[in-house]
Amino acid sequence: MKTTTAGKAKILQRALGVGLFFFAFWGLVYWVNVSLHWPWFIPLLTFVIVPVLDVFVGEYKGNWFAEDEQWLGRQYWLGALPLLAIPVFFFLQWQLLQAFLSSSELVDQLGWLFSAGIVGGVLGINVAHELIHGRSLIDRAGGSVLLMAVGYGSFKVEHIYGHHVNIATEADMTTAPLHMSLFRFWGRALLHTPRLAWRLSRSRALKRGKMFHEMGWLSLGSLGMLLALGLAYGMRGIIFWTVQSIIAILLLETINYIEHYGLLRRQLANGRYERVTPQHSWNSSFLLTNLLLFNLQRHSDHHAHAGKNYLMLQHNDQAPQLPLGYAAMVWLALMPPLWFRIMDPRVLAYRDRDT
Repeated sequence: MKTTTAGKAKILQRALGVGLFFFAFWGLVYWVNVSLHWPWFIPLLTFVIVPVLDVFVGEYKGNWFAEDEQWLGRQYWLGALPLLAIPVFFFLQWQLLQAFLSSSELVDQLGWLFSAGIVGGVLGINVAHELIHGRSLIDRAGGSVLLMAVGYGSFKVEHIYGHHVNIATEADMTTAPLHMSLFRFWGRALLHTPRLAWRLSRSRALKRGKMFHEMGWLSLGSLGMLLALGLAYGMRGIIFWTVQSIIAILLLETINYIEHYGLLRRQLANGRYERVTPQHSWNSSFLLTNLLLFNLQRHSDHHAHAGKNYLMLQHNDQAPQLPLGYAAMVWLALMPPLWFRIMDPRVLAYRDRDT
């Protein structure tokens, strides 16, 4: 069925609405930081204001009609929004760096560092995640640059060639088993991801007859950014880059923990695992956070159809559903007893339903 002119107009209206909202939000962040100079505004906005607004705004479970989705998939220019977010990321980080360098009070310095780390995770790694799955070389290069900026280039290689292959199995170190705390998961993921990324990168390079592999370039890019800040601003520049990277990486791995906690694929008689479906990732359709994260919370559909543009990701009622949006779930993950009390029964109930 061919998409009608009215259907196209509706799609364009929705896509433009996402873009306007996204840039208006980050414009607000910039205005507050410049005009009011609040070091802790970004953490307050991210982990207090957004979770509260998520509850009031509620969920949006609407999906494209099949014919609209096919038309949307051919409109490659609609996927340009993540690329446009790259200069916003670097501009905000430069602004936060200047604020950090000009601050003399420790509490203010910590506020600017945490703010930069959140921007690194939300506007850096999250946008990079969308781009590294992109079809074009420009998309993938843009994702690489963002990951270099937070010192986690290994995520690009491990995520695509490791995590997406082994998701919801014991072989995937970024799928947290039932009753593993976030803090144990951090240690496991941070140890596993760089090692596997280097191994996968070397193996891919050897198959292609290349001397220098992708992880080498990504690591050199990160080192170059670190050295540039060190030469320009001395030890404080190095501290800024290092701390914002650590916070951004921990935020990413916290989201990984939330997205896949306790879910497993069945192993078949032939030793292989069942194919990946929306039932193997936690889904959340809280509207506000999805607008800010390029629909990342529709993670079930992303893993079932990894090539989908973020605008095409679908809500699936059959997928396991998180009780809250990501920002609120981060609070729960940081309190393991409360996390286990809320999430473990959901995991077990879902496993019983799936048998």
